[in-house]
Amino acid sequence: MKNILLLTDFSINAQNAIDLALQFFKGGAYNFFILNVQKVSNYGTSNLMASTPKSSLYDSIIKNPKETLNKLITQLKETYSNEEYSFESICDYDDFVSAVSQTVKSKSIDLIVMGTNGATGAKEVVFGSNTINVIRRVNAPVLVIPQDYKYKIPRSILFTTSGNEKFKEKPLSPLMHIISRFNLELNILTLEDENTNGIPIDKKVKMDDFFDSINHSFYSIESVPSDIAIDSFVQIKQVDLTSMIIDKESFLKRLISGSRTDEITYKSRVPLLIMHP
Repeated sequence: MKNILLLTDFSINAQNAIDLALQFFKGGAYNFFILNVQKVSNYGTSNLMASTPKSSLYDSIIKNPKETLNKLITQLKETYSNEEYSFESICDYDDFVSAVSQTVKSKSIDLIVMGTNGATGAKEVVFGSNTINVIRRVNAPVLVIPQDYKYKIPRSILFTTSGNEKFKEKPLSPLMHIISRFNLELNILTLEDENTNGIPIDKKVKMDDFFDSINHSFYSIESVPSDIAIDSFVQIKQVDLTSMIIDKESFLKRLISGSRTDEITYKSRVPLLIMHP
């Protein structure tokens, strides 16, 4: 894992996610790409009509955010001058998800790090629409940072699964990278319902073999909503990170049943690593 995409709307929440990412990956050599996406709705006709003949659409829409982004990059370079970090700013004028997807592809992004709810400041909404759309529509793992979360060196991580899922090793590379960085203890939690009966023997054997070099333990919780089960486990076992493999359909079913599709009111206490099959 070398190329990391940081998303910012210049909100406090986004800045907190950036700061945490840079602390989280200290001691390693990483390329950070910081992306800001401007929307057409942010600029009315009057903004464009006010432009002088010598100015361009770029000057009207991109210039100021680009300058703000470059100032941020300068500050980060000074703060982390002792780290093997490189920084590149990207200011795009596009649909948000399209801009993120294009950057992921063009920069060979290994991981996206973003805050939970952007500039809305609505504390009751943990996953806002941008976060939901990135998780569901962008083909890259995402590390979601809860609002106001303060960094601490992680000691343990939770990986949630279900008895019916196929175990695939390749999507787990971000999880393995983070575990190896911090020598984390791994907790594997099976979320069971009336349609499951624990982890199938063959799947458990594969997971045991795959995580053989890692201190890991298996647990299961039956007939409890996913969000409640995960939150309870995080508190009881004092987990520092959570992780799961999801597809675009199972994400809504497993984590936010009963919530609106553009907002999630599940209160994540710790950063959440979401990987895709």
